Amino acid sequence: MWLEKFFKKQFIAFYKEDEYKTILQVVKNKQILSTEEKSFEDKKEFVKYIREKIDDNPQTYISTVLLTINQGVIPSCSKQVYLDKDIDPDNVKILCLGKYSFYVSFYELRNLENEYKFDLDFVYSVFAVIDAMADERKNRFYLLVLKNHLAILGYENFIPIYSDIIELNEEEPGDIDEDIVEDIDLEEELISDIDSVEEEEIDDSEITNEQTSKEAEILNHLKSAIKEYYDNYSSDFIEKIIILDTIGIDITLNSLIEDELLISSEIKQIDFLNSINRLSIESV
Repeated sequence: MWLEKFFKKQFIAFYKEDEYKTILQVVKNKQILSTEEKSFEDKKEFVKYIREKIDDNPQTYISTVLLTINQGVIPSCSKQVYLDKDIDPDNVKILCLGKYSFYVSFYELRNLENEYKFDLDFVYSVFAVIDAMADERKNRFYLLVLKNHLAILGYENFIPIYSDIIELNEEEPGDIDEDIVEDIDLEEELISDIDSVEEEEIDDSEITNEQTSKEAEILNHLKSAIKEYYDNYSSDFIEKIIILDTIGIDITLNSLIEDELLISSEIKQIDFLNSINRLSIESV
């Protein structure tokens, strides 16, 4: 086409949690020539940015990912298997990959497509994105950690058979009770007289607690997922847990998993937006 003579292809991927995270990549012959990443708190500013980029280049492809609960994986493409699992195949969009398939709710897909004043070229199940990143598939558990979501994909003999997406609801510190503050004030003199108590040790403890609260939450969800996996999906032993980290998880999570679950664990830092865009680039 004549447009291809004047415009390089432009791919934009985004997803929404507390803010709109975006990546724009200019591509020629499937090779990335340049990358621009931005975040927007305001929806109008985000939409304005996307529309301007589309106006600048007619060969712009927009992609995003669903982070809603009504999606998953089925180790088959058969509509009868969907019905056996109480999923109406007429109510979901199905992506068949041979021996297994991913599905998303038509209702949630339409809601997403209607939310923005621009067309979406690709909308992916979060589990399809994890599957595309999975390079080890024999009895593996993958955890994709976003700021507010945890997506889990479990494999048995190279086929994904288990999926779950969880909204992370780490409790924020509440208002400080005034009575507690008064009690602390009354005890300050006693504490200052105890030579063995050092202020630096207290500060280090507080920092450690802040760093490990997210890890503890992830570990608890992982324990529940593994129990469900063994109870309802497979008796095959999970050989390894791979954490796809987008937020900077503390490396101690590996030790927690290995000590409590006796399963080898690995944390991989990933670029989630780049992974979404890569799927689109390979599709065009």
